[in-house]
Amino acid sequence: MKRCRWQALEGGPLAIVIGEVLLVVCSLSYLVWWTITFRPSVQTPPGGGLFLAGAVLGGLGGLVLLAVGIAALLPKASPAALAATIVGGVFVGALLLYVTAGVAHRPVTTELPLIVVWATVQLAAGITLRTAGVLEVPAASAWIVATAIATLVGLACYLIFYRLDPIPAYWIGMVPLAVDGVVAAILAAIVTLTRVP
Repeated sequence: MKRCRWQALEGGPLAIVIGEVLLVVCSLSYLVWWTITFRPSVQTPPGGGLFLAGAVLGGLGGLVLLAVGIAALLPKASPAALAATIVGGVFVGALLLYVTAGVAHRPVTTELPLIVVWATVQLAAGITLRTAGVLEVPAASAWIVATAIATLVGLACYLIFYRLDPIPAYWIGMVPLAVDGVVAAILAAIVTLTRVP
């Protein structure tokens, strides 16, 4: 009997899909924590720490599973393309640190390394899936475009956050969290629905 596409997931692709789902959980938990903790003119209610813990565990678990999925696909994938992606991520991260802090005078906060790590790992996963033959060119291109959009949105919000009054800043802070969650869900769907059998 023919199995559904999601039932046939295994190995590296399965680890990457579960990793993306955990990143969705991370985004949702972080979003709830943000709304509870930073809501203007409202006393912070108890319980927000649980959502922050969920965000941390979901994020770490998601990144670890993406790394596991990438490693599982390496026998078929291109090590050179993966290495170039990681080196490029380090270079771009250093450049962004210089531009945002040194040129734009934006105080450095943890969001910048999180944006860079998230984007680098997502690109590494997409490129590995493509070079391993799991995704065809259109699906891999969609993966890269979705990752780029989320990264640019995150960087734009990061740059303007401290230039805003508290209420606009509160809402702008939610945007990257929501976008990252949506993109992670899209990436999980790309692997599940469009991978090469």
